Amino acid sequence: MSGAKKLLHNTLLLTATSFIMRTVAVSFNAYLTDKIGSDGIGLFQLISTVYAMAITFASGGIKLASMRLVADNISESRLSERRIMKSCLLYALICGTIFAIILFVFSPFIGTKWICDERSVSSLKILSLSLPFISASSALNGYFTAISKVFRYTFVQLCEQIFKITITVFALKSSVNYGLEASCVAIVFGITSAEIFSMLSSYTLYRITSKNGKNGRFTDIAKKLLRIAVPDAVGSQMRSILMTVEHLLIPVGFRKSGINPQGAMATYGIIHGMSLPLILYPSALLSSLSGLLVPEISTQYAAKNHTRISYMTARVIHIALLFSIGTAGILFFNAEEISLAVYSEERVAFYTRLLSPLIPIMYMDMTIDGILKGLDQQMSYMRYNIIDAGICVVFVYILVPILSVKGYIFVVFLSEIINFALSFRRLTIVSEVRIDLFKDIVIPVGCIISSGALKDITFSAVVGISDKAYAVSSTAFCIIIYLVLLKIFDSIENEEISWIKNITLRKMQNRGA
Repeated sequence: MSGAKKLLHNTLLLTATSFIMRTVAVSFNAYLTDKIGSDGIGLFQLISTVYAMAITFASGGIKLASMRLVADNISESRLSERRIMKSCLLYALICGTIFAIILFVFSPFIGTKWICDERSVSSLKILSLSLPFISASSALNGYFTAISKVFRYTFVQLCEQIFKITITVFALKSSVNYGLEASCVAIVFGITSAEIFSMLSSYTLYRITSKNGKNGRFTDIAKKLLRIAVPDAVGSQMRSILMTVEHLLIPVGFRKSGINPQGAMATYGIIHGMSLPLILYPSALLSSLSGLLVPEISTQYAAKNHTRISYMTARVIHIALLFSIGTAGILFFNAEEISLAVYSEERVAFYTRLLSPLIPIMYMDMTIDGILKGLDQQMSYMRYNIIDAGICVVFVYILVPILSVKGYIFVVFLSEIINFALSFRRLTIVSEVRIDLFKDIVIPVGCIISSGALKDITFSAVVGISDKAYAVSSTAFCIIIYLVLLKIFDSIENEEISWIKNITLRKMQNRGA
């Protein structure tokens, strides 16, 4: 299988499993909303924000480092995969353990002073126990991505989701009547248990899959590891700190603007715990492609194959634009149907429709970040993330207490636009970027608007079906019409269709054999 076909095959495979996992995650989120309410989701999101920062520190850039080290080793030499991964796992466990201790010790201070809610302290302590396991899992994630064994690892992740949901549901049943603190503890207990399960499963799979080869000196591997991991870690950690400050300031700003504390937490929960998951749900395709691009482009970059890199970049950007523009339109025209089907909450539809025009910028930024990481541009990536997050903190602090939710929505738009602009500019400097304005942007926008208009006309007379059935049918209608129109106007190339057909036939033949 050629490099392009292998990349597309792995992308489709990883996307399918990612969609399954995101469907499970969104459904589970709807279940949690029903159990603990929008204000409970708001508190849990604040806990999750601090937890995400802790994960960033604990991981220390190890996913990118293990991915790059293994990918470069495949193209340059035949060092022992196990020697490389031994160094990566040691680094991961050291970082994870250090920050687990820090989070556990400082949980009372963080809960009372940062989150301003003592009910979060117990949850933070439990979550701290998972950090060494998450860090090691990140290293293993990078390894499986680099060797193109993504399906094996995503199967482990799917099992992790099922394990987490099972544990959480049983724990919530016995704790939901004891208040919000007990409910949050039940949820994070499920998360921590699942992370331990995932790491042990991933490590077992790694031992089965990994190969021995020529040994390399530990110091040489360590130097390469630190050169990749440290810049990525510093950038991610600085951005994570600023993002955590930003998210902790949001409900504070809402309260200062006149919203009561419970209402402030509920509004925060609706935006971050309900609307944004819907906005990001379809990004499974591009997040999968972005992750796979890192080792693929890194291999081509190490071989100085700039022609191949330019070709891959152009095709990936074309696919990303078609997908993101279509997704934005589908969510814009079906926001009410989808929101009611998933959450039975009308306010979610308002924020989903309001944020949907940002989708092309968000998704393109995600794709470009993957390309830049593969081109050894992690220092620029770090710098842009810090600039973006710093600007957001300032604007949240100034605008949200004055303009309330409107001020925060403005900050979200500003943040995404700045990050995308900086990343795209860098991409134009380090590689050739080819965008056909008419084919890549004008035609898809016209097609999705036409698709939405036809949907409104066709479904205006539809009555008597459930919210879920209406949402599924109207969304499917939009997708089909959009794809048909793209083909009619030649925005989807025959070569891309041939790739998919060939890969599908190959898989069917392999299974038949």
